[in-house]
Amino acid sequence: MTVISSVCENNTLTLTLRIERGEFAKALDEAYMNDTEHYAVPGFAAGLAPREKIEELYGQTALFDEALDICVPRLYSRYLSENGIRTVGRPQLTAVTWLTGGGADFTVVCGVYPEVKLGEYKELEVNAKRDDEEAFTAAVLTAACTNMQAEVPESMVKQKLEAILAGDKMRVAQDPIYNVLADFTAILDEAYKQSDVTRSRAQVQAEALDVMLQTVSGDNREVSPAKLHELIRELVEHYRIVPRSFDEMLENIISERGTKKRAMTDDEKINDAFAAYLGTINQTEEMWRKDNTKRAEDAARFDLLLNAVAQAEKISVSEAELASLMRDIAEATGLELENVMAVVEPQPLREQLMRDKARELIVSSAKEATA
Repeated sequence: MTVISSVCENNTLTLTLRIERGEFAKALDEAYMNDTEHYAVPGFAAGLAPREKIEELYGQTALFDEALDICVPRLYSRYLSENGIRTVGRPQLTAVTWLTGGGADFTVVCGVYPEVKLGEYKELEVNAKRDDEEAFTAAVLTAACTNMQAEVPESMVKQKLEAILAGDKMRVAQDPIYNVLADFTAILDEAYKQSDVTRSRAQVQAEALDVMLQTVSGDNREVSPAKLHELIRELVEHYRIVPRSFDEMLENIISERGTKKRAMTDDEKINDAFAAYLGTINQTEEMWRKDNTKRAEDAARFDLLLNAVAQAEKISVSEAELASLMRDIAEATGLELENVMAVVEPQPLREQLMRDKARELIVSSAKEATA
């Protein structure tokens, strides 16, 4: 590896590294061992074709992308480690130049963790009541941040916003009512389309919510099919004379929705439910992002504070504490502990536990302001 250039400005690192010819050759060998099943070669079982046959059929550069995917994170991480650089957010690969004779130059851009200068963060007085734990904690952390000097990187805010969005989506998707609402919205929208009725997305969402509230019975949230048919027919009849085959058409729409829902990935179902939820508050995801940017900025600023306090106070996390959190995750997700440990990186969890301890230290020492 050769460092071509490294520039850090405004908490953004722009780094260009060279993958030497020998390094790239080794990565090609590794790519061949790991990715040959993706290249079908007549006369050979999947994954068993010789490399020369793959390159003969697909070209000499057949495995270059796979080799690059091996080299870039490896060399980038090595550079950060050797130079003690801490980044935030996901790095972006912005340029690749293939070199004659082998190897490549690549450029990565990523946010860099800013310098943080702590002010007073213990025994702070705030105008909030400890009885309201959430408000008191927010007031204390905000006060400590006011005493802190640090510039919050935009990449850190974006990362926090995505994390908050993912959390909100997951919470919404766990409520069956929004999954039902997503179904009703899709069914009503399709009924309008097949009846040649034009309604805006917002109008369909509002009407689907009204239909659902009249159709779903009580706490058990069971759908009355007859009532659903009746209400959708009434809505369509406001704009068109419905044909005799309307009920049959609606049954087909409902059946097709069920088929589509079963084919959806978990992420698609979550997004579907979240879109239904946003419809109930007259928002789009873009509007949600705008409304929650301040929330993400505060969360990112709190993280800068808590990480700095954890470092200043030499807060540590034991292996037993980390293992306990892993067990909690396994229990919450219904996964086996071994599976959780295989897919969850321990370092982010360790850092979260350290921030939790730092938060407790700051908040427990704070006081209510005297009148």
